[in-house]
Order: sequence, then structure tokens, then C-alpha cells
Amino acid sequence: MWCSKDPSFRRQVLVLAGGCCHSISTGIILAYPSVLNAAILSPNATEMKATVEQASWIASATGFAGLLGFFIFCPLFQVIGRKPVNMLFNLTVIIGWIMVYYSKSITMLIIAKVIQGLATGGVFVAAVTINEITHRDKRGVFMTIKKIAMTTGSLLCHSLALIWDWRQIAAISWLACFSALIIVIICPESPAFYAMKGRYVDCEKSFIWFHGDSSSSERELKQLISAQKERISRKQENEKTFKLTKLLKKLLKRDFIIPFLIASLATIAVDTSGRYFLLGYVTQIMVQLIGDKYIAMYCAMMADGLIMIALLISTFVIKTFNRRTILFTFGIASVLLMFVVGLSELVNNSLSTKVKWVTPLVILLHSFVSTVGLIPAAFTITTEIFPLEHRGMGSFTTGITFTLIYGITMKITPTMIRKTGIGGTYSIFGLCVTFCLTVLYFILPETKDKTLQEIEDEIKGVERTDVDVELILLENPKTKT
Repeated sequence: MWCSKDPSFRRQVLVLAGGCCHSISTGIILAYPSVLNAAILSPNATEMKATVEQASWIASATGFAGLLGFFIFCPLFQVIGRKPVNMLFNLTVIIGWIMVYYSKSITMLIIAKVIQGLATGGVFVAAVTINEITHRDKRGVFMTIKKIAMTTGSLLCHSLALIWDWRQIAAISWLACFSALIIVIICPESPAFYAMKGRYVDCEKSFIWFHGDSSSSERELKQLISAQKERISRKQENEKTFKLTKLLKKLLKRDFIIPFLIASLATIAVDTSGRYFLLGYVTQIMVQLIGDKYIAMYCAMMADGLIMIALLISTFVIKTFNRRTILFTFGIASVLLMFVVGLSELVNNSLSTKVKWVTPLVILLHSFVSTVGLIPAAFTITTEIFPLEHRGMGSFTTGITFTLIYGITMKITPTMIRKTGIGGTYSIFGLCVTFCLTVLYFILPETKDKTLQEIEDEIKGVERTDVDVELILLENPKTKT
């Protein structure tokens, strides 16, 4: 199945490459505040100078703008398809980078980051697209590789900051999204989207392009088409129902509420685990702990390097162990280390002789541990848990949760650090992660090595045999092109 001579495998890798290019750009966007803020908050800043309040708005603008972006793009995701929406996301990011480069004022910078924020949903859309075209046994690994690409972008941003200024970094950052755009144009639409729209001939062509025509692929294709024929048949029977009533019924259905709750809690756990606020404020945090700007920059690069190593390890972990095992084992370890950060700073402050490196080392260890298991497992579960008919609304609602919590954490983290210290900040966020993991323990099903259709059937409580699939296909043999 992993043979490189298999053309369908190479095509899946091509889609992954496009998602990785987009993730590299996203990694640069998320790490960019640590570079930009260091420049515009510096007392020696000459080109542009900002207050701490203005800098926090620039850092959080991407998250808050993502709320509007999800309102715009996620409905299109289910209406016009994955391919055109992925193209729109990449074009939006490119425009944002161009505006950052030509910014002459703080207001212009905020507008540029808002435009980039509109494309925040590209992370979810690209992930869902990759999941829909990827074989079940590669899905977790592909999602982890995508996370490695994001960390590569972060490392690239922090590394370039040693030799370039923030404007020069913006001048080349658009190239990653441009590469992703070219790959999206080359590849066909997702077969799952065609099946959802009743375009079964197109679905079959796209599915064979991505998966080949083996017997196992044929069985998976039949399951996909039969499930959508069944759904479309039920939909036609209820066509006269008022649209608002249908929307409310959809949102209140168990097969939407349970995945939404799972995805939201997993997303909040990732947002508050330190993955993103550390990425955006790592330089400032290390400067406060160590007291040296240049050492802090190298610490930021060390953090990126450790995260990349952790993600490489996680490709083995997520391939070998169940999702639940990974999430809760590494989640508990991550929470404990967050509390240790708080304890280490408290003990260090009570000592007459300060030990500067203790808290930074615990922070780096926490980042490593959470990245090995908690973050990739949570992200993978989020992208595979929604049934096909709810995938647009699921991406929309989960995206709203992600961008809202991301924006809030990026906005309040500087204030929390000033009020409670770095240790207090980690401890408070640790309580948030603890709550999320506690609820997930009781509601999260296992998804490893299951097709997206099998996960959907389990959530809906449907048992679908091969005989049932063939009967549904025979009852409604007509196809659309």
C-alpha cells in the first residue's frame, strides 16, 4: 500500500504536498508575531513603533478575523467544492503577505493580518480534503506530516529573523501558498464532494484517480456512494420542509452534536495547551525568563526543532497506537508539565539565587510531550469525526471555536503573564486542558484504521453490510455526471 510505484499513492502524496505548502505558510503566519512584535515594540524601532496593546491586537487579529472567514468560506466548502475553496484560501493568504510587505502603519499591518485571518479556515479545509482522498491507514500519518510542515514554517520564520527583518520575511512567505495553489489546480475535486452532490460518475473517476481500482478501493467507493444515495433519497422526501427548520433539525441531530462537541473540546485543548500562544510569544516569554534577546531567539529555534522531532516521533506513535490511548496518555502528561511550569516558577521566585534555565527547560519539555501525542491526535480526530453531510457545518462550527479561542488566547496571554506570571498562565490553561480531556474521555469513540464512512456509520449507529450496500446501489442505479 505504501509502494512508491503505485500511481494512486503518488497522487495522494501530491495532495499532501499541497496541504503541506499551505501549512508552511500557516506556520510562518503563526510564528510571525514573535518576529514582528520584537521589532515594533523595540525602543530602538525607527520604521514603525507600536504599544503593547497594539502589538497584541496584531497578534490576535488573525484569530478574530477567522470568525468572519468561516462565515464566508465554510458554506462554499459544501456548495462549490473543496478545490475552489482551497484556491480561494491560498489566494487570500498571498494577498495578505503582499499587504504586510507594503504596510506603512500599524493600522495597515492589522488590516493585512485580518485579511490573512480570513483564510484561517484553510487549515481545516485542507485537512478535510486530505482525509477524504487518503487511505484509512495513512490518514493519521498524513495529518502528522501536515503538522510537521506547519512547524517547518515556524522554524523558517524564526531562523530568517536572525538575518532578515520582518518585511523581508513577508517578501518571500507568499511562495509557499503559491506552490499550494498550483497543486490544487492540478488535482481533481474530492470524490466525497461529488458523491454528496449525487455526481456519481465524477465521484468514481476522482476516486479511482486517488485510490486506484483495487477490490478494497471498489468496496470503499460502493460504501461511499450507497450512503450518499440513501441520504439524498431521505432528503428528497423532506424537500418541502422549511429551510430554517431543516437547519435547526440538522444542528440538533445526535450525529452532529456529538462530533461537534468532540471536535470543539479537542480544538480548545490544542489552543490552550500552549501550542499557539507559545509559538506567537516564545521570544517574549524567553526574554522574560532568561533576560537576553539573542539567547531567546535561539530558544525559539530550539523549540521549533524539538517540535519537529516530536512530530517525527508522533508519525510512529499515531500509526501504532489507538487515538484514545495517545490523546489521554500524552494529554495527562502535558497537563502535569503545565502545572510543573507554574510550580518551577513559584519555587524559583522564592530562591535567593535564581536558576534561570529551569522554567524554560520545563516549557520546552512540555511543548515536546504535547506535540508527540496530544496535538496530532486531537487535530486528526477533529478532521475525521464529522459525517459527510455535516462536514461543511462541522468545519464551520469547529473553525469558529478554533479561531475564537485562538484569538482570545493570543489577546489575553500578554495580560495574563503580567498579572499571574508565566507559571500562573500555564497553570490556568492547564485547567482548561484538564476539563476538555475529562469530557472527551466519556464521549470519544476510537477512529484509528476506520474509513470515514465507517466512522460516520458508528456515530449514527448504522450497521452497513456488503449486502445492504449492493441493495441500495441496485434500488437507485441512476447517476449524475
